[in-house]
Amino acid sequence: MKTQHLLLAALMATCLPAMADAPAPLAAVRPFAAARIAPLVVSHRVVKNAPYSAQVVTEKVQNLPDGNQIAHHATVMTYRDSAGRTRNEISNANGEVRAITLRDPAGSSYILHPQDKTATQLGGSPEQVKQARKAARARIAELRKEGKLPATGAGGEAIIVKRIERVDGGAQGKVQEEVRMHVRTQEGLRGELPPLLAGAFGDHKWARNATTRDLGTREFDGVKAEGKIRSYEIPAGEVGNRNPIVVTHETWHSPELQVAVYTKHSDPRHGDSIYKLENIKREEPAASLFTVPGDYTVKTRTVRVHKAEEKK
Repeated sequence: MKTQHLLLAALMATCLPAMADAPAPLAAVRPFAAARIAPLVVSHRVVKNAPYSAQVVTEKVQNLPDGNQIAHHATVMTYRDSAGRTRNEISNANGEVRAITLRDPAGSSYILHPQDKTATQLGGSPEQVKQARKAARARIAELRKEGKLPATGAGGEAIIVKRIERVDGGAQGKVQEEVRMHVRTQEGLRGELPPLLAGAFGDHKWARNATTRDLGTREFDGVKAEGKIRSYEIPAGEVGNRNPIVVTHETWHSPELQVAVYTKHSDPRHGDSIYKLENIKREEPAASLFTVPGDYTVKTRTVRVHKAEEKK
């Protein structure tokens, strides 16, 4: 079960930032996922000259027909300095910090493990990672155009075989190996995702006709935010429902910080998912928060792709 949760977190981190223009339900999945596991504050945008620190709170509340209630609550401390560097402290249920992520737009990213004072350096700078993703998408599009990578295969899956050279900083060695990349189409994903995620994809035909209404402005811990609420209706009978279902997604975004300070996704089928920033402070965080402590042992993990070939 723990592995499934980690895979779900990885899916959120990879897919959702790229779907910023997708219908509201997709963007709303993140608070739900974060409420089930330690929430990860993931952003690929670099925002400079807008420092802050805050506590990220995620809540998932579902009211059952018998009056019972299921609730999940999780928090993360997040920091950003004027250079755009970020730090996220992920704690367990007892409040003990179990992992820290550091991201430097001008350098490398790290995952710190306070328990054994080790740090894993993630291969490549953010710009290199961005270029690698862009190249991968272009290669997939090229293979599909050539007919070598089907748009839909058995189970919605296609396979690319890559020869890679893995550099292990701990072993100080290089290992060449083949990696089978499974590329799944939307149909393939739908059959494998948890019900809420599958529902988000399935709601697309109604969500694309959603209406948006401005909510004006309000302050969150002294930070001014602009609000919008987006909603759509699933007509009676479409998903076995006797009456229409109304799904709403409320967002309050701070132009100054360029982050969402509050979101609430409400779906009668799954309950309410809330994501919010609390105890927002605008002071510049200490520079030491964004560097690896001197007494930590740093391990490097880097992957370089040398060539790729498609498997028919």
